Amino acid sequence: MADVPTTLSWTVHPFVENRWKSVLLSLFLALLLLGIYWGFQSVAIALLSGIFLIGSLYKYFLPFHHQCEADRLIITSCCYKLERSWETFRSFYVDANGVLLSPFARPTRLENFRGVYVRFGKHTPEEVIDFITSKIKSESSP
Repeated sequence: MADVPTTLSWTVHPFVENRWKSVLLSLFLALLLLGIYWGFQSVAIALLSGIFLIGSLYKYFLPFHHQCEADRLIITSCCYKLERSWETFRSFYVDANGVLLSPFARPTRLENFRGVYVRFGKHTPEEVIDFITSKIKSESSP
């Protein structure tokens, strides 16, 4: 592990970063909403469906700003702020897109609901993993 910075900060916006997936998703949602409109012949139902569909995908459509400080993790977006101290997390798991920070020492089914997923974004995975490793000491970590 090389020199670990005292803070890391970056923004992740999957809608902008994955242009082709975003175009395909937008086309799919437009066709789905058009089908809902044709099926129900109601603009209100189509708009309500659009709100629910896009609302359920808010983590893809909105940018999220990650800020790793010496004592805490802060993730912010439009109308959303999560702030947790590093002591909250007892283990973490790395995958291709990010790191799942878990409040549990051992794997459990609840960590997907109680844990926090941090996407790598433009940072190299090594930078983020090194910083998290310096903050969270665990037996199950890489």
